[in-house]
Amino acid sequence: MDPTDPVFYRLPARMLEVGMSTDDGQDILTLMPGDEWIIASVYTPRPDDPEQDEANRGETESRMYRPGEPVDLAVFADTLVDGSGLPEAELVEHPQDPAA
Repeated sequence: MDPTDPVFYRLPARMLEVGMSTDDGQDILTLMPGDEWIIASVYTPRPDDPEQDEANRGETESRMYRPGEPVDLAVFADTLVDGSGLPEAELVEHPQDPAA
């Protein structure tokens, strides 16, 4: 395995942290935890284009999860928070993109 390859894993939503990345490449900007729901605000990062990155931060998407619901996450080269080593993390295989 190449050290630059992403690592895919799953955590219960209650374990999410700002700075983690979802498996579809979104970064978690904010979290609003509650007893019934956890609301995550996510955006598409663009480290190669600071202007577009800033614009994307202004156009976030909200995702709602139940606290115990499993959330598919990944660690990419630019991911700020790596939760894959937590005891609650379940490493998962991710299918390769057939177009790659």
